Amino acid sequence: MSADGAPLLDLRGWTLVQRRDDQALPLLSGLDLVLRPGSWVAVAGANGSGKSSLLAYLAQAGSPLVCRSAFLPQDPDDQFVAATVAGELALGRAGAPIASLAGFGLEGRLDADPRLLSAGQKQRLALAVALGQEPRVLLCDEPTALQDDEQAAWVLDRLDGWRRGTGGALLTATCDEREARRADELLVLEAGRVAAAGPPARVLAEPAWARLFGIGLDGVGSGLGVAVRTPSPAGGQAVLSLREVGCRFGNADGFAGVELDLFAGDRLGLWGPNGCGKSTLLAVCAGARRPDSGRVSLGGRQLYRRGALDLDHGRALLAPQFPEYLFSRSSVRQEMAVDPALRGTDATAFLAAMGLSIDLPERHPRDLSSGQKRRLALGLVLGSGRPLLLLDEPTVALDGPGRRLVASQLRDLPAGATAVIASHDRRFLDAIGCDVRLLGPAGLRA
Repeated sequence: MSADGAPLLDLRGWTLVQRRDDQALPLLSGLDLVLRPGSWVAVAGANGSGKSSLLAYLAQAGSPLVCRSAFLPQDPDDQFVAATVAGELALGRAGAPIASLAGFGLEGRLDADPRLLSAGQKQRLALAVALGQEPRVLLCDEPTALQDDEQAAWVLDRLDGWRRGTGGALLTATCDEREARRADELLVLEAGRVAAAGPPARVLAEPAWARLFGIGLDGVGSGLGVAVRTPSPAGGQAVLSLREVGCRFGNADGFAGVELDLFAGDRLGLWGPNGCGKSTLLAVCAGARRPDSGRVSLGGRQLYRRGALDLDHGRALLAPQFPEYLFSRSSVRQEMAVDPALRGTDATAFLAAMGLSIDLPERHPRDLSSGQKRRLALGLVLGSGRPLLLLDEPTVALDGPGRRLVASQLRDLPAGATAVIASHDRRFLDAIGCDVRLLGPAGLRA
């Protein structure tokens, strides 16, 4: 459907102000944004540039967007209120039949608790709920960030088909080149203003904006380079040992028979499609999820002998896929002080090393942008000095410079640090020198 007709949103010279501590802080100013029926506008920018704030504001009551809209947040858990997938799909649609889940990867999950789905499944459920509301404008914050390559392509096709078929307008915030190129128009935010706007091919032809997505910096477009590591000798006590470890989740999903020994300096990459259990296996290794079968040992200490959780071992730390799950304090400085290894560390130096603004120490961690939260969580884990570092999707929703920074830090870990990194991005795992294993129902395989 052509992108013509009366605009569904028409902002001219628009300003977005955030109030914090009785101060009015401008987040965006001088913004021109037009959404016409059937159009797709993508908004890009460095982490913290205001992309998520823009979408969240437009989704609120009283925003300049007055037609029916639906919002797909970056963290799907922020949206769920029902006890089952079927309950979520039925919200606001009394008497209407349950929407088809064909292609969403949720077939047979109507009775499942949404909060127990994998991250990618949660995001696709949130999309199904949003589309079921029959909006005129769909606001999507990083809609493919939690998806493997196959599901990401399906989501983009589904969004494209929706706007063309219904005449609805699509506004997405993204750090993903594939998504940006699918849009009709790409806006780049910088320092609270639109720094570039136009057809994606034209905008991305500019080196500065190409670097924002990590385009054209090496053969695969990631700008990461390739690390070559010498495998550690299998001597001494293993940092992590798994014996016949298995976990069940969903109706018939799970994995079994995971066998693993990791020694000081090893780098293991966990790879696999949405829902295969990567996050679950990392939680098992951290002491945060008792396996349904098998044994887990950290530095010779057998975990889970006393109960469902075993978190006082001090030997491993997990940076979760949703970084806010790690936070427990009301300021960045206080978060740093939780870990004895970071207590007394200069906050300015710590933030600068993670590519974060040095004015964040007194900010509440949950008030940061998604990319800033992820960098903070990674910094807390990498600076902990634990023998085993566990990272779940460390590059999700990071801009190109952020991905390169994370890759550099992982390649520069102390020689004796052991790391397990779960990612949908096989190229990233290869680039940082991981021994990559595919997780499936029968365990790990090369």
